[in-house]
Amino acid sequence: MRAPIAVSLLAVVAVVALAAMTARVAHADPDPDPKRKVLVLEYRAGSSALPGIAGRVVAQLSNHTSLQVLGHDQSRALYGDRLDQVLVKCGGDTACVAKIGQKLAAAEILLVGISELGDVILTMQRIDVAGKEVVSRVADSLAPGGTPTDDQLAGYTQRLLPPSDFLRFGVIDIVANLAGAAVTVSGEPRGVTPIEALRLRAPATYDIRVDKAGYVPFSTKVALPPDGEIKVEAQLSRRGAEAAWYQRWYVLAAAGVVVAGAGGTAIYFATRGTAGDGQLSVTATTR
Repeated sequence: MRAPIAVSLLAVVAVVALAAMTARVAHADPDPDPKRKVLVLEYRAGSSALPGIAGRVVAQLSNHTSLQVLGHDQSRALYGDRLDQVLVKCGGDTACVAKIGQKLAAAEILLVGISELGDVILTMQRIDVAGKEVVSRVADSLAPGGTPTDDQLAGYTQRLLPPSDFLRFGVIDIVANLAGAAVTVSGEPRGVTPIEALRLRAPATYDIRVDKAGYVPFSTKVALPPDGEIKVEAQLSRRGAEAAWYQRWYVLAAAGVVVAGAGGTAIYFATRGTAGDGQLSVTATTR
């Protein structure tokens, strides 16, 4: 009965030693490029536990950051079939692993390590390729057969990466047919037309209003996806003027109001409704 206890104690000691280094262990750029290339590589010390764990890390980063993430299989396809042999030869040595990142022009590597000392030891190291050093590290001890939840994985990555990596943005470009029209986005004044394209937090939904004295106001609602770009073209017409052909309800209905542009840009053509209040609410997403 003593052997399992001894092995378990070794696992605890290993995790405690690594946990002491969970915080930053080298000086890293506090505000790195949020779209930098990051490799997620998997290193196993003779363990078959946690199958697919590196792929789950890739999915977490792809869904919650704007990083250019390459998983182990993608990295192997670019590096060559010797990638796994090279990782084994590196044996976790930071400078050796960093050379893999240099060959693939990556800024960072997240090295996911799996080993077993009775319990399953999961470690993740964030390696700065240029500096050839570990900038952050997390470790956890899991019961045999256990696996971290998605929330746990999210917690690991949030401890590894700077908070700025989890702030995502999109662009809304508001163009009006008139100069000097006041632009309001979700109740916040943004200036008068013409205005620069707005970089806003995403994913989020924004209410847009374009208004000028003597003209029917334009208003719409757009859903902005992360890293997406939406172009809103506001056509203002004088109050009391007959609606142009593109403003009539049957034209708007037939066109579906939203026209998807090239490069993942959605273009909104919307003006006033048949009631003459100038409001036409449309929601769309683009990628």
